[in-house]
Amino acid sequence: MSVLEISEIESDSQSQIPRLDFELTPGCDHKCAHCYNVWTADVGDPQAGYDTGGQLRTPEFKAMMSNIVGQTQANHITITGGEPLLRKDAVEIIEHACSSVDVVTLITNGSHVDPQTAARFGRAGLRQVQLTLLAGDRAEHDRLKGAVCFDDTIRAAVNLTEAGVPVQVCFVSMHENWHQFERVMELCFALGIKGVSYNRMSPTGGAIHHIARLMPTVEQIEANLDVAERLGRAWGIAVSTAMPIPPCLIRIESYSWVRFGFCSTGSSSPNIVIDGKGNVRSCNLAGGVMGNVLEQPWSEIYAVPYQREFKRNVPQMCRGCAYETSCQGGCKESGFATFGDHAHPEPLLWLAQNPDWREQVGEEVDQSIIPLRRLTRPASRRTEGAPVGDA
Repeated sequence: MSVLEISEIESDSQSQIPRLDFELTPGCDHKCAHCYNVWTADVGDPQAGYDTGGQLRTPEFKAMMSNIVGQTQANHITITGGEPLLRKDAVEIIEHACSSVDVVTLITNGSHVDPQTAARFGRAGLRQVQLTLLAGDRAEHDRLKGAVCFDDTIRAAVNLTEAGVPVQVCFVSMHENWHQFERVMELCFALGIKGVSYNRMSPTGGAIHHIARLMPTVEQIEANLDVAERLGRAWGIAVSTAMPIPPCLIRIESYSWVRFGFCSTGSSSPNIVIDGKGNVRSCNLAGGVMGNVLEQPWSEIYAVPYQREFKRNVPQMCRGCAYETSCQGGCKESGFATFGDHAHPEPLLWLAQNPDWREQVGEEVDQSIIPLRRLTRPASRRTEGAPVGDA
């Protein structure tokens, strides 16, 4: 959401929502240490044990999508993953989504968007594709992504633009790459990209094991916002934040060009996620399952008290703040993933209050778990249209 005040759900009977996110597959061919996917959590982590087995095949997935769109009256679908284009039938499902609602966006790593795929997206009416650029430098981007993929991402941007599909770049700010943001903005300007989603790292899943190395400081985030304000305004590049930035840490009103978003859980426009088995979660970073659309009607799932309780369960230090109902203490799912408690201040807030914690975090959360960081070129996307099981 991009407003400071978000209205709370008024009653359990209110079950229509404007947007749904569908996770096509948990599989991914990149190895980002900052990955927030809950199924990357390690044994013993608060979010450990998310079951990704038994993904729906093509007809069942499309039927599930049609059914839940009808029940929720959603008019905006976001396709995500994992890497959604690893599914053999990804393009078919995306085309189905485009025929079902007015607005469809795709979040992809960019390694599987050749000219033919981009052209199909254009014909289907895909509204926007979000590509991740972690640096304006090829080697640094590939190091952080754990794959040789910078050139693929640039080619994807070019292919999509030529097919008439708008591109938005996602930049995830971390301790190791925050200084690259200006170069990413320059690259967007050169490519004619008019939208940037600025995300500061918000660790969930396996990313909690890389907090000491990757969590940015408040000063680094503030420096990025200065760049966004200056270059975004000069070049007409819209900049928005997806991960919440608590206003107690940074005076967000100083950045009139940047659109700031806050947690949408418990609002009138929640970021509801449905995985490839029909499980429903309150957002991409949440590990708790609210229900399953294959087994329950939507009205029953949406009536569970999780969202309302989540919205009210803010850290004690945030109670009474003017932004309590909008900011909610930042990313509380990150607080749960790291500390096992939604009411514990999330890592960005905790680090701001306790700077020495960066050196001490290993005493609470193992910081020695290293993902596979071998630099390999991702394999080409599999044949389109065929059904798929587990990715």
